[in-house]
Amino acid sequence: MQNPSTDDTHSAYYTAVSRADADLEEALGHVRAEEDAHRITPAEAAAERIELLERHLELCQRARIAHLGGTP
Repeated sequence: MQNPSTDDTHSAYYTAVSRADADLEEALGHVRAEEDAHRITPAEAAAERIELLERHLELCQRARIAHLGGTP
């Protein structure tokens, strides 16, 4: 038998990361659209992608700490 609190914790972590993944995909889509429409340069798009990915990693790390414990 599994520990329900562990399952709840892992489920909450999975939900948080899944939400962060969906938000990232949406944001990256907006960057692609802006670049495709030539409203931003490829370099600007790359810089925005880097910022989005770094923010995503931070969110995932915070979710891991909040839901699974540990240190950064």
